[in-house]
Formats: sequence, C-alpha cells, structure tokens
Amino acid sequence: MRLNVRLIECFHAIMTVGTVTAAADMLNTSQPAVSRSIQQLEAALGLKLFDRDKGRLLPTSQAFSLFEEVKKTFLGLEHIARVASNLKSYQSGSISIVCSPAFSNGFISEVATRFIETHKNVSLTVETHLAPTIAELMSAQRFDLGLAAYSLFPAATDTEVFAEPDEVCILPPNHPMTKSRVITPQCLAGSRFIFLGGSDPYRFRLDKVFETAGVERDLVIETRNTATVCAMVLRGAGVAIVNRFTAVDYLDAGLTMRRFSASLPFTSTLLRAKLRPTSPLVDLFIRELYRVRDHYLALSGTALDRQPHIESE
Repeated sequence: MRLNVRLIECFHAIMTVGTVTAAADMLNTSQPAVSRSIQQLEAALGLKLFDRDKGRLLPTSQAFSLFEEVKKTFLGLEHIARVASNLKSYQSGSISIVCSPAFSNGFISEVATRFIETHKNVSLTVETHLAPTIAELMSAQRFDLGLAAYSLFPAATDTEVFAEPDEVCILPPNHPMTKSRVITPQCLAGSRFIFLGGSDPYRFRLDKVFETAGVERDLVIETRNTATVCAMVLRGAGVAIVNRFTAVDYLDAGLTMRRFSASLPFTSTLLRAKLRPTSPLVDLFIRELYRVRDHYLALSGTALDRQPHIESE
C-alpha cells in the first residue's frame, strides 16, 4: 500500500480527537474505514503507530513523533486555504505603482492608506520617478500602474487621462495678493517667483504666458519638485504657479491658493501594464485613485471659491 493523503488524514483525525469513532464522525466515514486506513498507513511506513487494547488504539511514541510533523503539514494546508479565501475575496495580493513627484506626497499616501484599510493583507509597492523613467518602467512591465504628470503613451500600456485641472497660483499666508480672487500675469510683475527648472514642459509653457503678456518676474529659486515649491512659498520665499494635487497638501498649513487667469491644464495620465497578470485588486486600486482624485479636486475647488479676506478701510 502506497502512502496517500487519505491515510494521513485518518491518522491526523485519530490523534486529534482520540478515538476511532470520533475520527470517523470528523471525516464523515465509517469506523472500519478509519481502522483499515490506519493499518494501511502502518504497512506503508513500516511503523507501529498504535497499540491495540480492547478495540482501542493507543498511540505509540513513534505516533506522537510523526504527529508533530503531520501537524506542520496541516497547518500549511490551512494557511493555503486562508490565502485562497483571501484571494477569492480580493483581500490578499500585491499591487505596484510608480508615480510622478507631483503625486508622491499626500495624494498617493491618501490612496494607499484608504486602500489598505479595507484590504489589510494586500502589499503595495510605491516608487517615484520622473515621466521619462515612468514611461520606460511601464513599457518594461515593471509596475502594474503608473501615474504620470504629463501625457504619456508608452508601448505595451493602456493609458487614459487621469485629470487635467488648471494650475493655480499659490501665495504665502497674508500676502497682499490673497485679497484677489484671480491672479493675472500683470499681478505678478516684479514678484519673487519660484519655478520648476530643468526641461520641465510646464515651466516653458508658463514662461510663454509671461512673455506674451510682457511681464517680467524676479526668478529667485529654481527647483525640480513641486512639493519643494509649495514649502518655499509657504515660508514666504516667493510665489508660484503649480498643480492642485501638490498644493492641496499645504492648505492646512496656511498656503493660499488662487485662480490664475491663464488656463494651464495640468494633464496627468494613468497607465496600466498590458502584459502583467490581470487582477481585480488593480481595478479596485484604480477606483480608489479616482475617489481620492475627486476628493482633492473638491478641496481645491473649495479653496479657490472661498471669499478672499479684504480688510475694511
């Protein structure tokens, strides 16, 4: 007789509940079937696992030693069953996302926190890169999702516009221009200005607006990160034009947000790798991304529509 799972099940049942009768009930079978299985197991292993005493099976020391190993196997099977159950209910798995710096602070943290609150056994991998690197990583299928701060169409990805709200003017607390509802290029003439550097296309687009208006700014600080821009504006280093997703994270600290008269859409792209295994968890994560997007846009809308404080003369 060869060793098989059923023989081990019968042995595990007897060692767990103590009697052939209880083991048979546990396995929904007959007492003779359990007894035969034990005999077959002893023959297959070449071990005496039980002493027979008036119809009772009394475990030998070898039976107790074997049971310790069998318990490990059953614990492993129970773990597999739990994992399978979690997978079935979308409570287990992993998701990877790479995003632009504009989303790497409060926004993606909010998405991740909300998601793991309802999917506690899901592991998340989040990385931050600039758009060209995001395009390369997504084409190589290194991540499930990408969230880029520009229009991107890498190979082997499905893409969609995630959001394209107009950029806004941000000001330090109590700045004189906080009394205005809309900031024009002329309002910023001569202002100390913090701007995105390098080859950022949004920077070049913004420069064109001021050149067309014939307005000169005092370009005091150049940086590549919008979060750095917001932190500097908050501390009074200057003013800036940035995307709403980054600016919203600094509103509670006192940053003031105002509409900019020139329409400068901040177009972001959601990318999904075509060749990675599909998972309903990714769909659920995308749904959370859009929920948080709507939340951030609502917060920025409220801040922009808030009546400016105008001191009485």
